[in-house]
Amino acid sequence: MNLNLWNFTYYSMELLELENKSKDEIVFEVFGLNDLQKDIFQVLDGSQLTVQEIASKVGRNRSTVQRALQKMLDKDLLVREGKTDKTVYYVYTTLPMEEIMDITSEALDHWHSQIQARLS
Repeated sequence: MNLNLWNFTYYSMELLELENKSKDEIVFEVFGLNDLQKDIFQVLDGSQLTVQEIASKVGRNRSTVQRALQKMLDKDLLVREGKTDKTVYYVYTTLPMEEIMDITSEALDHWHSQIQARLS
Protein backbone atom coordinates (compact mmCIF):
# COMPACT_ATOMS: atom_id res chain seq x y z
CA MET A 1 0.00 0.00 0.00
CA ASN A 2 1.52 3.34 -0.99
CA LEU A 3 1.79 6.17 1.54
CA ASN A 4 -0.95 8.34 -0.01
CA LEU A 5 -3.42 5.47 0.06
CA TRP A 6 -2.44 4.71 3.65
CA ASN A 7 -3.01 8.37 4.66
CA PHE A 8 -6.39 8.38 2.90
CA THR A 9 -7.38 5.11 4.53
CA TYR A 10 -6.31 6.37 7.95
CA TYR A 11 -8.18 9.66 7.44
CA SER A 12 -11.29 7.80 6.28
CA MET A 13 -11.16 5.49 9.28
CA GLU A 14 -10.76 8.49 11.60
CA LEU A 15 -13.91 9.95 10.06
CA LEU A 16 -15.78 6.74 10.77
CA GLU A 17 -15.00 7.03 14.48
CA LEU A 18 -18.00 9.17 15.33
CA GLU A 19 -18.48 8.37 18.99
CA ASN A 20 -16.97 11.55 20.43
CA LYS A 21 -17.51 13.91 17.50
CA SER A 22 -19.99 16.77 17.40
CA LYS A 23 -22.08 17.55 14.33
CA ASP A 24 -19.78 20.49 13.64
CA GLU A 25 -16.68 18.29 13.75
CA ILE A 26 -18.24 15.84 11.29
CA VAL A 27 -19.13 18.68 8.91
CA PHE A 28 -15.60 20.09 9.23
CA GLU A 29 -14.09 16.74 8.29
CA VAL A 30 -16.48 15.92 5.45
CA PHE A 31 -15.83 19.27 3.79
CA GLY A 32 -12.13 19.42 4.66
CA LEU A 33 -12.34 22.77 6.43
CA ASN A 34 -9.07 24.26 7.61
CA ASP A 35 -8.61 25.90 11.03
CA LEU A 36 -9.58 29.36 9.78
CA GLN A 37 -12.72 28.04 8.10
CA LYS A 38 -13.65 26.19 11.30
CA ASP A 39 -13.19 29.42 13.28
CA ILE A 40 -15.34 31.33 10.79
CA PHE A 41 -18.05 28.67 10.96
CA GLN A 42 -18.14 28.90 14.75
CA VAL A 43 -18.01 32.73 14.81
CA LEU A 44 -20.92 33.00 12.41
CA ASP A 45 -23.15 30.41 14.14
CA GLY A 46 -26.35 31.95 12.77
CA SER A 47 -25.13 35.55 13.05
CA GLN A 48 -24.99 37.90 10.07
CA LEU A 49 -21.52 39.44 9.91
CA THR A 50 -19.50 41.40 7.37
CA VAL A 51 -16.07 40.28 6.20
CA GLN A 52 -14.45 42.93 8.39
CA GLU A 53 -16.43 41.82 11.47
CA ILE A 54 -15.46 38.21 10.85
CA ALA A 55 -11.81 39.15 10.29
CA SER A 56 -11.79 41.05 13.58
CA LYS A 57 -13.31 38.14 15.50
CA VAL A 58 -10.92 35.51 14.08
CA GLY A 59 -7.86 37.76 14.21
CA ARG A 60 -6.97 37.51 10.52
CA ASN A 61 -6.76 40.07 7.73
CA ARG A 62 -9.71 40.86 5.50
CA SER A 63 -8.33 39.33 2.29
CA THR A 64 -7.47 36.03 3.99
CA VAL A 65 -10.97 35.83 5.47
CA GLN A 66 -12.51 36.73 2.09
CA ARG A 67 -10.71 33.82 0.41
CA ALA A 68 -11.81 31.42 3.16
CA LEU A 69 -15.41 32.65 2.90
CA GLN A 70 -15.41 32.10 -0.86
CA LYS A 71 -14.24 28.52 -0.44
CA MET A 72 -16.98 27.95 2.14
CA LEU A 73 -19.56 29.51 -0.21
CA ASP A 74 -18.35 27.17 -2.96
CA LYS A 75 -19.09 24.25 -0.62
CA ASP A 76 -22.62 25.61 0.05
CA LEU A 77 -21.99 26.02 3.77
CA LEU A 78 -22.67 29.77 3.92
CA VAL A 79 -25.11 32.33 2.62
CA ARG A 80 -24.03 35.77 1.41
CA GLU A 81 -26.64 38.52 1.38
CA GLY A 82 -26.27 41.99 -0.09
CA LYS A 83 -27.24 44.92 2.16
CA THR A 84 -27.52 48.64 1.46
CA ASP A 85 -26.79 51.40 3.93
CA LYS A 86 -25.34 54.31 1.92
CA THR A 87 -23.11 51.71 0.25
CA VAL A 88 -23.60 48.10 -0.78
CA TYR A 89 -21.99 45.49 1.46
CA TYR A 90 -22.39 41.80 2.14
CA VAL A 91 -23.15 39.86 5.28
CA TYR A 92 -22.45 36.18 5.72
CA THR A 93 -24.20 33.57 7.79
CA THR A 94 -24.20 29.80 8.10
CA LEU A 95 -27.06 27.80 6.71
CA PRO A 96 -29.45 26.32 9.27
CA MET A 97 -27.93 23.18 10.77
CA GLU A 98 -30.68 20.99 9.24
CA GLU A 99 -29.64 22.14 5.75
CA ILE A 100 -25.97 21.63 6.53
CA MET A 101 -26.72 18.08 7.69
CA ASP A 102 -28.61 17.43 4.42
CA ILE A 103 -25.68 18.77 2.37
CA THR A 104 -23.26 16.66 4.42
CA SER A 105 -25.37 13.54 3.85
CA GLU A 106 -25.52 14.27 0.12
CA ALA A 107 -21.74 14.71 -0.01
CA LEU A 108 -21.21 11.41 1.79
CA ASP A 109 -23.71 9.64 -0.48
CA HIS A 110 -21.93 11.03 -3.54
CA TRP A 111 -18.55 9.91 -2.16
CA HIS A 112 -19.97 6.46 -1.42
CA SER A 113 -21.41 6.07 -4.92
CA GLN A 114 -18.06 7.07 -6.44
CA ILE A 115 -16.27 4.46 -4.34
CA GLN A 116 -18.85 1.80 -5.28
CA ALA A 117 -18.47 2.64 -8.98
CA ARG A 118 -14.69 2.34 -8.75
CA LEU A 119 -14.92 -1.00 -6.99
CA SER A 120 -17.40 -2.47 -9.50
